[in-house]
Amino acid sequence: MTDDQKIQIKELCYVNWLITKKFGGDAGVRDLKSLKNIVSLPGGGSLTCFQGERLSNRKDLYSQLGWFTYYIVDGEPFNGKNRTVALMMLIWVLKFYRLEFEVENMADFVNTLDTLKQGNSDISLWLSNNCR
Repeated sequence: MTDDQKIQIKELCYVNWLITKKFGGDAGVRDLKSLKNIVSLPGGGSLTCFQGERLSNRKDLYSQLGWFTYYIVDGEPFNGKNRTVALMMLIWVLKFYRLEFEVENMADFVNTLDTLKQGNSDISLWLSNNCR
């Protein structure tokens, strides 16, 4: 694992802890391998958008966010609040990039996401169509 990936795992764990503290639920990591998969992009990359790195184009941003959303919902690395962590991180990154989107639509999308029917490219496409 790279240093960036270790930082991203810590960030996600902290967000999960904050959410479970605020809204209740079981904090903690249920599956460390699944959590590592979330931050390990193909080719040894990582979710640099979480660290405030300005990506050169939106396609890369939507690709990273699609990967993240798919693997956190599909792998359920935390004991609870996985979809809430996904939603919180999506909102934070999209606001950081100053993109316009409807929070309610984003929440509905994340809450109804079915990873058996939608892959990470489908999620990336949805984000590109709904976040400008």
